[in-house]
Amino acid sequence: MKPFSSGTIIAAWLLRLMLAWFIYITYFEVFTGFVLKDFTFYMATAYLLFGILLLAGGFMQKPTLTVISGLVIFILPIVQLIRVFPEEPGQVLLQYLIPMAAGFFFFTSGNHT
Repeated sequence: MKPFSSGTIIAAWLLRLMLAWFIYITYFEVFTGFVLKDFTFYMATAYLLFGILLLAGGFMQKPTLTVISGLVIFILPIVQLIRVFPEEPGQVLLQYLIPMAAGFFFFTSGNHT
């Protein structure tokens, strides 16, 4: 059976929307708390900013914005994992793997899926 290749555009948009929803649910409350002395505020701000840019990059002709946003969204969970590594990362590993995988996908494929 051949893959449904014409559905890749829909799949990419579903992944963008899923990532935006995940970022909203996970980081919006931290962002609205607006605690400038907390490292998680800056992580939440970066997630929200680059999540919005990832959505905006999907509407553009050139994939540059999508690739850069995907790279940053791929790097942010790695930074978070490094920070919590001495603790047990197994309990919250899924929270880091979802944006890492989606960010890597858009970093490698851009808008051309």
